Amino acid sequence: MHDGCPACARPDFRAGLTTEYDYDAIRTSLVADSFAEPGIGMWRYRRLLPVTDGAHETALGEGGTALVPLPNLAAASGLGGLWVKDESRNPTWSFKDRHAGVTVSMARQFGASMLVASSSGNHGAAVAAYAAAAGIQCVVLSYAGLSHGAAALIQAYGAVLAITTRDGRWQIIREGIERLGWFPATNFTDIPTNGAFGHEGYKTIAFELHEQLGGQVPDYVLVPTSYAEGLYGIWKGFNELSLLGLTDRIPRMVACEPLGGPLGAAWQSRSTPIAHVPATSTVARGIGGTVNSYLGIAALEASNGLVAQASDEEILAAQSQLARQGIFAEPAAAASLAGLRVLASEGAIGPGDRAVLISTSSGLKHLAPVIARYPAPVELPGPTLAALADAIPAIRKTISADYA
Repeated sequence: MHDGCPACARPDFRAGLTTEYDYDAIRTSLVADSFAEPGIGMWRYRRLLPVTDGAHETALGEGGTALVPLPNLAAASGLGGLWVKDESRNPTWSFKDRHAGVTVSMARQFGASMLVASSSGNHGAAVAAYAAAAGIQCVVLSYAGLSHGAAALIQAYGAVLAITTRDGRWQIIREGIERLGWFPATNFTDIPTNGAFGHEGYKTIAFELHEQLGGQVPDYVLVPTSYAEGLYGIWKGFNELSLLGLTDRIPRMVACEPLGGPLGAAWQSRSTPIAHVPATSTVARGIGGTVNSYLGIAALEASNGLVAQASDEEILAAQSQLARQGIFAEPAAAASLAGLRVLASEGAIGPGDRAVLISTSSGLKHLAPVIARYPAPVELPGPTLAALADAIPAIRKTISADYA
């Protein structure tokens, strides 16, 4: 059932599927209040992952990413605590590696010989890398505007990369599934249903946060969101911790998307769980969707969540702020901080609250907006400190102070 649940499908609504586990059995066999195995990385949580044959697990060292405190930004927003979960430290520099690791492992378990994915960049690179590790052929479909860096990564891993229209990607995937038995590693339906397994990898972010915060959970988790697999997966991870008796509360999930995004429209109206909006250009290409999924609504409803929409200017400003704290995030990833600042300005997040930003990908994946914002490096007429001081007033002022 790659295209969602058939029982409730309507022309204007589709719901994705998710995996269920025997939580009672897991709860009764907890060791030292943990279901995780020793070590690091995503697969130490295999008891709550859908791969039943360990021989099919495909790993490149994903998971175990750093949780970095941001005390300066916390103080600026009046928060009790602020951290960033830096997912750029995964093998292909984005949180998509968690999704791809589980999806490709399940494809192996089902005996798939061809993987197919549609992507604006990061997901295609992740699927291509894990398909290479699994020895499975891979086709990635994208649309005009794919960065040179993303294209090079996808092809370097051995995948076939083809550019078509946004909707044309899904038509090709459907034909490949129905006629040739290809295994989809991404959504391909008009109303996003996503797969039943990829968001299981995102759950492990919640498991890691629970451990990294000493068995506590934050008040808010802010996630850059398009089709909401990440948002839903992280919420599901916290919900499973609750089902296992390891926490008595679940964070409020915050979906962070560009201004005018579909999830915000659906969440605001509440008359229908699905909203369609016109395609617009955004610096946060990876989360610039035109229709939301029901997964996003489900996660927001279950967590009393929020939607935070930010303009391109706010997203780029947030990217710069994160960089000044030592975290270089791509614009889509910086949408989590941009969303936090929007909510803080509205008084929706206030003093004493503890929040975690999910930074989904490295700024190295999407350099064009950054390059355009900074001047060309200064070229010195000679290799001397005096030449440096003459060229850069701030350096000259510092030197004068040092020698005063």
